[in-house]
Amino acid sequence: MKLLLSIMAAFLVAGTLWSQEGPPEGGFQTFHVQAEDPYEYIEFLKENPQFLAAGGGDVVGYCMTMSGHDYPGEMFIWNGYSSLENMMGNSNSYNPYGAPTALKNMRTIKYSSYWKTLTPFDLAPGFERVTRVKVKPENVLKFLQATEVFEAAVKASGEDFQMAVFQPIGGGPEGNTLMIRGFAKDGQSMGALFDKGYAGAAWGQSLAAMQSLVDSFERDSIEQCEILLENG
Repeated sequence: MKLLLSIMAAFLVAGTLWSQEGPPEGGFQTFHVQAEDPYEYIEFLKENPQFLAAGGGDVVGYCMTMSGHDYPGEMFIWNGYSSLENMMGNSNSYNPYGAPTALKNMRTIKYSSYWKTLTPFDLAPGFERVTRVKVKPENVLKFLQATEVFEAAVKASGEDFQMAVFQPIGGGPEGNTLMIRGFAKDGQSMGALFDKGYAGAAWGQSLAAMQSLVDSFERDSIEQCEILLENG
């Protein structure tokens, strides 16, 4: 709660991020499961989009953990909303416990989360580096600015790359962390970016400046993500 209040206060005082637009509108809800076979589960949802549409939102997709699993078959379905009002208002629109037996047998429900988007990005899921970090409340705004500086430096080198930061709302034990997502279009592109980073790419300085504001790294994983349904 302290981190959430500090973020809200920072935006009220500063008025904007360095982009002069402040935090983007909207947010995401994630529904985390342990799938017996993630590929089969995803294919079932593609063939039965009514289960995706039931959760509401403007867009629905999935992310499957490729490296850094907490458990085998780790993945989640995400719903993107244009406002937090719509996101929370749709909380009861889908009852996952009332799913048909065929769907229930494919997964074990783990938990759900709400996320507020803190930095702007274009929704283009792909191969994503996902990190959970702790940042001192007084450094949060500086950190958000630093992520945008880093993203701009990588793009300036000619890379197709995005970075976004998300704040959990009602995040349970990890509610005092921030989630950072680095987006590449595929695994090859992400791997090439790592190669260049280890070889001393110029954007390494902005990466180091960003990381200097992190107090601790709580989790690190790689995810493959894709849009499954766009509503309207």
